[in-house]
Amino acid sequence: MLNFKSFGCAVILILILISFAHSAVFYTNKDGSLSSTFKTVSDCVKALKKPGDECQIQKGTYREEITVSGLRGTAADPIVIRGYKDERPTFDGTVDIKPVGGTWKKNGDIYYGKINHRIWQLFFDDLMMTNARWPDANWSSKTVFDGKNHWAKTSESSQRGKIIDRGTSLQDSGKDMTGAMAVLNIGSWNTFVAKVDSHKPGQNYFTYTDTFGQISFNLRHGRFYMEDKLELLDSPEEWFFDKSTSILYFIPPKGANVLTTTKLRGKIQTYALTIKDSQHVVLKNVDFFGTTLQAIPSFDKKTYVDDIKLDSLNFDYPCASERMLLDNAVTLCTNIDGRKTRGGPKLNSGTFTFFNNTFHGADGIPLTYYAAESRLENNLFTYNDWTSANSLKGDGGHSTVRAFSRKDTAIRNTLINNGEGHGIRPGFLPDVTLNRVIGQCWGLQQNDGAGIHLTIHQQKNSHIDHNWVHDSPKYGIRFDGTPPRVGVLGTISNNVLFRLDAGGAQMKGDYHTALNNLAFDTKNGSPRSLLDCSLCVWKHVRGNQVEINKHSTVVGNVADVGNGGKIFQNGKLVKPVTVRPLHGKTVADNIIDANIKDKLHDPDNEDFRPLTNSIRVGPYPYSPTSKTYWIPGRQLDKASSPVPPHKSTTVIAAHRDALMWLNGYGCDTHDVYLGTKSGAVASADRGSGEFVGTVTGGNVAYLKNSLAVGVKYYWRVDVMCGGKSADKGDVWFFTTV
Repeated sequence: MLNFKSFGCAVILILILISFAHSAVFYTNKDGSLSSTFKTVSDCVKALKKPGDECQIQKGTYREEITVSGLRGTAADPIVIRGYKDERPTFDGTVDIKPVGGTWKKNGDIYYGKINHRIWQLFFDDLMMTNARWPDANWSSKTVFDGKNHWAKTSESSQRGKIIDRGTSLQDSGKDMTGAMAVLNIGSWNTFVAKVDSHKPGQNYFTYTDTFGQISFNLRHGRFYMEDKLELLDSPEEWFFDKSTSILYFIPPKGANVLTTTKLRGKIQTYALTIKDSQHVVLKNVDFFGTTLQAIPSFDKKTYVDDIKLDSLNFDYPCASERMLLDNAVTLCTNIDGRKTRGGPKLNSGTFTFFNNTFHGADGIPLTYYAAESRLENNLFTYNDWTSANSLKGDGGHSTVRAFSRKDTAIRNTLINNGEGHGIRPGFLPDVTLNRVIGQCWGLQQNDGAGIHLTIHQQKNSHIDHNWVHDSPKYGIRFDGTPPRVGVLGTISNNVLFRLDAGGAQMKGDYHTALNNLAFDTKNGSPRSLLDCSLCVWKHVRGNQVEINKHSTVVGNVADVGNGGKIFQNGKLVKPVTVRPLHGKTVADNIIDANIKDKLHDPDNEDFRPLTNSIRVGPYPYSPTSKTYWIPGRQLDKASSPVPPHKSTTVIAAHRDALMWLNGYGCDTHDVYLGTKSGAVASADRGSGEFVGTVTGGNVAYLKNSLAVGVKYYWRVDVMCGGKSADKGDVWFFTTV
């Protein structure tokens, strides 16, 4: 007998398969030269209906506000919005700026004129201009990040609502700051923005309305600067927009002239792309300039986003504060929110993947996400957030990557010279592996912080493994907390933490594990004081007498200085100052040696291999013939991260027995060339004398001959992927000593 129920299910399955088989590809290009073509991305996106459908966008500049809504892809057949073939279209949130009447007026160095747009960011050709400010700083020199030299300092006599300059620079400026926007790092890890209520030329103080709530009011290390007032416009690269008159004022970059070919562009858009009520959507191979995207739920309509993947997107200047419009709101930037209900993310929240994207020049937090599960892989974050003004009220602080995730993975990301006090600050159950964090809190705009920072609840069952964190005024890795409120059960293993002013690893809490880490040196490369610590596993947090790390494990670590913290009695530091030994239940096989650098191949040039078998612990235990040398960070389509580093002039010839690099993404075969002439290395092939050999399944090429002292060497690493012929790599060089 025919089973109608089974027959009906079979029919439905066949219909579904037929539907999937008829997924369509639509195109966006402005001249209509392709079939199934739309002239706008919005219309192309509206055509997407079925799993597997694609909108492919040809190269060009698109100025639209696009809403993606109601898309239902599947895990096997996601709906894709991407660049056409290998082309990269650009979503642009700026418009060309021209004066009403066609000609700029001029008063001294200042050009000015009425414009037809309300803008809050300005570009002169490709250079981002700097809001008129005091003390002066600019983007091209990156002095906007410099909190030590280009911000004024707060006097400890200051009060909430009244800031007193520690020196005389404010009164010596001769400027009236009333009405300017003050950027205030007065909350240690919190920075705020407030409009100046009153100030007169010659005064060393100003007042503002304090609405910041409970904060860690830190005046000893506080700092501030002023911006967004016409009176402050006095240096090249600065600009001011008067929103009441629509008049734009600017001083061109030094040496530049305002020509008919000069391109002035102003930001008028926050989001080019908004994703709502959609699942299984991929965005790929698209650039964003002066704008960004968001994926958001509607709690009232009970719609949500899930399984969104951002793949190989470039975000240049994705967001900018509206301080120029006298708005102190926190900057809106790239935000992916998978929550289904208000509050923190739940286990039924969305799942997101961020793969191979770049974020550059964000005036705020470049990426925030709320997820049940997230994967941040192979991304690059550079020169983001030069104010760190990311708080309206006192809170627990922020980070370059702001993750609210129930299960968080961050693997092979690189962060370079970002301003926020914290770099990677993962969510729950984090796996933070093979990341490279360089120069976090660049310029020292804030107090407190670390390259990789875990708050109390995020420490449980965390794994922070095989990362390099270096060249920062902050800690490398930090498990934070104030006893008795501390975290537990976190693991810090196989990390290299070097040239860090605050310290390498700071582990507050209990039942933690510190295993096989290497930590040494302050930021300028000088040895650390024996009363300080590169490996900090304390018994007490300063004068707080609640014991921490009583049950922690500290094994196989290598450091120049490691201890259990300074000794306090009755809340006061005992003098002469002394330190405890590393604290924990199991403390074994650690090597604490002030001269540890002398026992490594060339640590100043990122070669952390031990010279002898006296070091069999740490992240690089002695193995003189190993084919692999792990290097963290983002992988490119070519070899990168050379060891010795490109342009180094301090490579120790006597210790240079090998060349190492980070393999090209997905490639395991590499040809290596070395010589003393740049041209010869650049043109060399396997038949040349410069050919060192082919390395397969590793990233170490051992040298057959010793290197000479005082010689400039050039080298190149080519990649071969999937049986393809070699792609030439860059020519690097170093000089031996």
